[in-house]
Amino acid sequence: MKDECAVSDVPYTIEVVTGEDEVINLSDDWNRLSLASDYPNVFMTFDWFQAWYQRLIKLKGSPKRQPNIIVLRKNGIATGISPIVQTISSRFGFSLRRLEFLAREHEWDYNDLILGNDVHEQIEAIINFLNDTCKDWDLIDLRNLRDTGTMISGIKSALARTGLPYRQLAEEERCPYLRIDSPWSEMLNRHSRSTRRTYQRFIDMTRKGLNVRIVDNPHEEPQLLSRLIAVEAQKQVGGRPSPPFLGKYPDVFQHVFDTLGPRGWISVVLSEWKDELVAWQLLYRCGESIWGYLTAYDHRFSDLSPGAMLIPKVVDYGFTHGFNEFDFLKGEESYKMRWSTGYHQTYRLLIWNRRWVSRLSAMAYLKFRVHPGATV
Repeated sequence: MKDECAVSDVPYTIEVVTGEDEVINLSDDWNRLSLASDYPNVFMTFDWFQAWYQRLIKLKGSPKRQPNIIVLRKNGIATGISPIVQTISSRFGFSLRRLEFLAREHEWDYNDLILGNDVHEQIEAIINFLNDTCKDWDLIDLRNLRDTGTMISGIKSALARTGLPYRQLAEEERCPYLRIDSPWSEMLNRHSRSTRRTYQRFIDMTRKGLNVRIVDNPHEEPQLLSRLIAVEAQKQVGGRPSPPFLGKYPDVFQHVFDTLGPRGWISVVLSEWKDELVAWQLLYRCGESIWGYLTAYDHRFSDLSPGAMLIPKVVDYGFTHGFNEFDFLKGEESYKMRWSTGYHQTYRLLIWNRRWVSRLSAMAYLKFRVHPGATV
């Protein structure tokens, strides 16, 4: 199902795609816009959305989700996509219609609106449309928004102009990153003697048979996903087994490997002892940054700090291929902070309409799902 709305004073036509078949028909435009973005984001690609949507709608106990993709067109050509879904939930007798990104909490770390070169006017068009259709939603909950360019400030400016109430919250977990401005051999000199000593042990192990390599085409590596899952099954946090993530969603990641791998979005760094997989990390190549998404290692080799020993390979790979940053993504674990040179902050933007029923529903949602002291 498609709804079209011409937005006054802005040279864009807006199309809202709510049917699954129509979403699939967006794939070419969606992929084109993702690749052309000034701030590429693997989590905002069509295939990432499609893989997770198909999986999440089948989860028991998961709230009902329906695509509500906002497509901007100019002269008939798609120039922007907002990958939004509508979720309906109930609490205390109030039914709440939310517009939000597909991710529930942990599936991915950064969300964006996929916009072209005319960011200011496109944001104005989207907010105008949301204002004109506010009777169709109660709350817009945009989590993990990246503070890139002027997008967030543009959204807030447009909201202030329309009079739609909103609240901006800083997400609790930040995303540490490591600047890549030299090869690892030079970067290592900036670290402590104990760090250099640990790395020397790693060098000694490579002479005895430890190999670290990067797979640029994971879809072509035989049984790669099965090997990654087998190592992840041994993962521990605080001495206790950690629930698997890759192993919980093998169909999602196989789809991601098969679709995004050939288009150059994904790599995997592997550490192997002879024929055994010791440690791995999924890498996403997004513009000038490498994102480290998931990692796991065999605890029999824990004294080698096998997860940290993947970093030198990623740094050298990044430096050689023109990347300027290794983003560890969300979470301030000690190993990330040990290597990081800064962090990225993400934000949560909550927007509600003016109807009193919507405000009551939003108040209940804010109080019990977002922040105990939040008000509307």
